Amino acid sequence: MLLGIAVSSSAAPEILPPSSLPYGYSYEEWSAKYWQWTLGQSVNNLEPLGDPGVCTGQGSRVRFLGPSKIGGDAIHIVTNHVTIPSGTPLFFPVFALWEDNGNCPLSAFTTFTAAQLAAFDQETWSAVTETTCIIDGIAVAGMDDPTNSVFNVVSPPFSYTTAENDNILAGELGATCLPGDFTIYPAVAEGLYVMLAPLSPGKHTIHAVAVVGPASAPYAVADKTIDITVVEQLLSTP
Repeated sequence: MLLGIAVSSSAAPEILPPSSLPYGYSYEEWSAKYWQWTLGQSVNNLEPLGDPGVCTGQGSRVRFLGPSKIGGDAIHIVTNHVTIPSGTPLFFPVFALWEDNGNCPLSAFTTFTAAQLAAFDQETWSAVTETTCIIDGIAVAGMDDPTNSVFNVVSPPFSYTTAENDNILAGELGATCLPGDFTIYPAVAEGLYVMLAPLSPGKHTIHAVAVVGPASAPYAVADKTIDITVVEQLLSTP
């Protein structure tokens, strides 16, 4: 298999609606898969692009656009660069958060139910006042009201397992008591997500911004740009 050279593209991006079952799963199920992958990463090797094959069947082509970090600075601005083959759907959060019972020390683990964790998510999410997502210069409609947006979904309860070495919770959030290869359940996430149908070969840009708190004096701002190069797959000849 050879990869062709990318050229400029003007094709409008196609977003698969949250009411659908893109590639066999709901947005809610995809969000759980996204967090399982994200929270299983190592802080010393945060991947901006998920590996293919997160599930079987048609969904095996879907790849996640990952975070640069999950905690820390109140003002977080980052640009990621990724290259993908043509025919690759992309799933990513415009902005999202999660809750679970993990605490340090380990003896301080709480015992909240999944429903209670979802309620905590909802309470925190109510402070998100502005969200925007622009793909190739076109604003995604329905992002202006984060709480009532059609893209706002709550995951089903899920488990995740920390990386064996330098897990992201210890490195990003200071939860150094959490060992590697450690499974936490339940966890619940809420956020705005987008499932993007395969982009045409060429250069593409996603720009997502979220504001937490009053716009005039926000508690936090997440501003992420993802530069994407899509290369066309060409069959090699003998």
